[in-house]
Amino acid sequence: MNPVLGKIWNPAYAQIDLKNVTIRIQDGSTPPKSIDVKIGEGNLTYSEKMNRDYTLDRGNLDLVRNGDQVPMDVSLDFTWEYITGSDASGALPTVEDALKKKGNAADWVSTDDDPCAPYCVDIICENLPACGEGGEMETLTLPDFRYEQLNHDVKAGTVAVSGKCNATEAMADRSLIASASPSV
Repeated sequence: MNPVLGKIWNPAYAQIDLKNVTIRIQDGSTPPKSIDVKIGEGNLTYSEKMNRDYTLDRGNLDLVRNGDQVPMDVSLDFTWEYITGSDASGALPTVEDALKKKGNAADWVSTDDDPCAPYCVDIICENLPACGEGGEMETLTLPDFRYEQLNHDVKAGTVAVSGKCNATEAMADRSLIASASPSV
């Protein structure tokens, strides 16, 4: 890779194979409680929107100002292979429990600082490149997610979740992973 071009053209996001992704659903307690869902097949989409207000001067475009903020739309469709978690009692909540704050997640704490706001969680996607590839691990955080629709397809073994984040944009972080090949 050309080192000069690497500095100029640094892609914000790489194409992600969800088979290499772990989805973490995390609450707001300290330390946080969470479940990690290993994805088999699926897709995660989110939309960031920015309203702009355009002002005309005698029929011609003149000023542009930022409009009202808009929450991110999030959609997650998946089949999961297994769930692990951080609960020391061993009673792991399901995805539905973690999103609804019930069952084994009844004691989870909302990630929203406002105690009067509806319960929400952070969705954290950790993309770990396939074994031995090295490269960069990308972590994508969708903060303060509240589900609005939860669909199940029992025959296909899939779950589809859609909702909104009380945030205008996702937070992405990359960190270099050393290659897993043995040194000689």
